[in-house]
Amino acid sequence: MESNHLKKSHTLYLIQAGEIKKGIELYERVVNESGKHDFSTLEQMGRILLSKGSRSDDDECKLLSMYGAAVAGIQDDFELFACGMESKNPMTQMATIQFLGQTADDRAESAIMRAFSSPFLPVRMEAAYALAKNRSSLSTGIIDSLMQRLPPPLRVYFPDLFAMIGTQDAIGILSKLIGSPELSVRLASILAAAKYGRDDFLQTIRAGLTHPMHAEQETCASAAGYLKDSHAISYLKKLADSQDVSVKLAASRSLMQLGEINYRKNIVDAAVGKHPAAILMLGEIEGTTSILTGLTSDNNFQTRIHAALALLQKREPACTSTLINMLIKNETDLGYAPSFSSGRTLLSWKVIPSCTEYAKKTERNIPAITLGLKESILRQAIELPEDDFLKIAGEIFDKKQNDLVPLLIHLLENLRSKKAIALLHEQSTRAGAPFTRTYCHLALYRLQEEGPHRASLFSWLKAQKHHEIIRFRPLLSWTERSSDHSPYLLTPEETSALMIETFETLAETHDMEGIHLLLDAIRYGNPKNQYALAGLLLKTIQ
Repeated sequence: MESNHLKKSHTLYLIQAGEIKKGIELYERVVNESGKHDFSTLEQMGRILLSKGSRSDDDECKLLSMYGAAVAGIQDDFELFACGMESKNPMTQMATIQFLGQTADDRAESAIMRAFSSPFLPVRMEAAYALAKNRSSLSTGIIDSLMQRLPPPLRVYFPDLFAMIGTQDAIGILSKLIGSPELSVRLASILAAAKYGRDDFLQTIRAGLTHPMHAEQETCASAAGYLKDSHAISYLKKLADSQDVSVKLAASRSLMQLGEINYRKNIVDAAVGKHPAAILMLGEIEGTTSILTGLTSDNNFQTRIHAALALLQKREPACTSTLINMLIKNETDLGYAPSFSSGRTLLSWKVIPSCTEYAKKTERNIPAITLGLKESILRQAIELPEDDFLKIAGEIFDKKQNDLVPLLIHLLENLRSKKAIALLHEQSTRAGAPFTRTYCHLALYRLQEEGPHRASLFSWLKAQKHHEIIRFRPLLSWTERSSDHSPYLLTPEETSALMIETFETLAETHDMEGIHLLLDAIRYGNPKNQYALAGLLLKTIQ
């Protein structure tokens, strides 16, 4: 026993010294001799690796260590996350702030404060959002200081932060922003006040209903509806006759929210006239299914997609064919970007051909935004009749739309119907689609379905021993992230995600053979991957 104790100590020494392969080989000799794993040694090995990665000068190692710590649910080692603030890479800094914002450690706030000295504006904005979200006592002053140092047009992003904080000081600054000479800042402030239920600004909003600028009328009309201001009805009725379509639609929608149902006609008429935002609004209005169904046959693709999105909101299957066209990537590389009216209250989607090239020219991540929209569509599509959802699923599988396959399989797994499980079985044996096959085996293994699912997963993992660096999707700013953003913030790309999720599943089932596979992957794989895999190792033994 003493000999084994010394070997375990030497194992940890080797891991600490960077002799990972030798350390794991020595540990496995101990396991072979004792016939069992030593969880205490494994935990120390995992923590040593995470610590080494967080202190690395390589940004990829830092990111992978933070991801590993998040997967393992580590909250007690603050330095694992804080080291990322020393990076000069903006993505690493942003990821660090996002992770720190989720930790319960009191020191996280001071670490986030360091981000305000970053030369990258998106990093400073991410730090402002993290402080505001946690309603830090220091947030109002430092966010105000950041805002004052930026050009006035950029202040448009700050009203939401002050409204989110909600303290007397923060609302005082929001009040000043509502009086800003910059129209865009003024409108953003009114919307933020309405979004967070600040009815103490109702007098200001009512006054804006009488102002001559159409954008301001639209914003205030929508704000009055959000705040259910019945005293604004007479003003809204005047705006519902406006010559400006956006003002007319915003006022009509608010009147409907206040019980004036007859004003639905303005929205219906605009939708029939193929106004994209009006078409989307029909998703919330009863008795409009036949109109929307007709619009799905329109010659204009933009009209069709808005009609389909509205029908999807109603859970009407007439949207299915158009949604498939939106979800499946084709040779034209279509992308979708949100487009707002001048008052920022009416949303529509702009169709962008060759979106990858467009993104390079505009430096806006249209592919990531497009993928976010597609994933949102897919999540909503599960509420369609089952046969229609399975038709969409079948097309995604047939066209090998790998970026949507992980989410689709999770949805099918959660559906748990006979047809959904039959589709997973069918795709688990499909030739020429190893990515889909393995994901289906993973789902069927979790569902405890009969078949060679566990064996297939282990075989696939062994083949991934030399997997290249685990890569993540690009990070989006807080203004572009969806509400269902990844709980780990960093989202692995396709094959990386499959490998990590397979290991996670083995961890959750406490499959001991999975420990050997993890150790093999750490020992023989890309050295950078060992930091994320260390987090999975820790999760396995919890």
